[in-house]
Amino acid sequence: MTVLIGDSLVDRPTGGAFTALRANPSSPRFVISAQQRGDAALGVSNGSAMSRELEPDFHRNHEATNRRVPPMISVVIATRNRASQLEKCLRRFEQLDLSGVAQWELILVDNGSSDDTAKLVEDLIANTGLPLRYIFEPVGGVSSARNAGIRAARYEILTFTDDDCMIDKGWLQAIAHVFQEDPDLALVGGRVELYDPKDHEISVRRFQDLCSVQTLDDLFSRLIGCNFAVSAAAISRVGTFDASMGAGGRFQAGEDHDFFYRVLKSGGKVIYDPRILIEHAHGRRAEADIQALKSNYTQGRAALFAKHINAGDRDLIRQVYWELHALLLPRKCADGSKVASNFRFFCIYSFHLLRGLAVLR
Repeated sequence: MTVLIGDSLVDRPTGGAFTALRANPSSPRFVISAQQRGDAALGVSNGSAMSRELEPDFHRNHEATNRRVPPMISVVIATRNRASQLEKCLRRFEQLDLSGVAQWELILVDNGSSDDTAKLVEDLIANTGLPLRYIFEPVGGVSSARNAGIRAARYEILTFTDDDCMIDKGWLQAIAHVFQEDPDLALVGGRVELYDPKDHEISVRRFQDLCSVQTLDDLFSRLIGCNFAVSAAAISRVGTFDASMGAGGRFQAGEDHDFFYRVLKSGGKVIYDPRILIEHAHGRRAEADIQALKSNYTQGRAALFAKHINAGDRDLIRQVYWELHALLLPRKCADGSKVASNFRFFCIYSFHLLRGLAVLR
C-alpha cells in the first residue's frame, strides 16, 4: 500500500513499518441587529500563518480552465482517531451519482491516528472501487491536514467535508454542475442538515435558497468548513489554511471562515447552493458539549478578526466593537422576556481578540 506522509511517498506493507520513499515531483498528484451580532459572536448560525507555501507544481498544474466541460474534482477529508465514524462517512461515497463528473479522487488525510484508521483504509482500497488515496500527515491540526490534502490534489476543483458527515448521493454531481455552469466561480458552500434529529441544532446550514455571498454576515451565516468546494485557481491566489487556526491549532476554530474571507476579499465569486447537501452526524447533545463548541467558535471568530485587523483591515474594527457591545446586552427571548447578557462569551471573545492581536500576523 503506497501512501503519502507529509510530502513524501511512503510504502506501507500490511502489518509492517512505514518505509519512506522519495516523492516524485512530476507525479499528478454589513448591517445586522444587536441580537444577530451577539449570536454571530457565538458562532451560532443554524440556517432557520499558513502552514507552508504551495509548491510551484501546484500553481502550474492548477491553472484556470474552461469549465464548460465537466470538471475533475479532488475530495479532501481530514481525520484523527475516528475509524468507526469514518467508515460510515466513506461508505456513502460508494453510492454517489457521478453523472456530470469527468473524474474524481478521494483523499483521506490521517492526522496522526492511533486507532484502526489505516487498516480501515487498506480494506476499503482492496474491496471497493473508490479512487481512494491515503495520506499520513504527522503535523497536528485540521489545517495542516487539509493543507496536506491540497498539496496532494491533482484536479481543478477541491471539495472538503468532515469525517462525521454523510454526503447526499447527488453531492459531487451538484458541485460539478455549479462549477461547470459558472467558470468564474471561486468557492461554493452547501447545505448542512442534521443526520440525527436528536443532536443539538448546531454546525448546520439549513437555508433552502441560492445566495450570492457578498458580506461578512453572508459569509458567517451561509458557509461552513464541513461542506464547501473551491477552485484550485482560487487557492493559488489566496493560499492555504492558516495552521494557527482550527482544531489542534493555537486557536481552536476559525480556519474555515478565515479562508472564505480571504477568497471573498481577493475578488473571488462566492455562493451558497442548497443542492450541495450533506448531513452532519456531530453527536452533540449535552449542554456542556454545546457550550464548549460555542466557546471554540467564539475563539476562532476573534482570531480571524485579530489577524485581518493586524493586516490593515480597519473595517473589521467596527464589526468587533458592535459584536462585543451586543454580547453585553440583555437578550430577548421568543416570548418577549429578557435574559442575562453573554458576559462569559464577551470575556472569551475579548481575551482571544487581544491574544490574536499579539500573535497573529
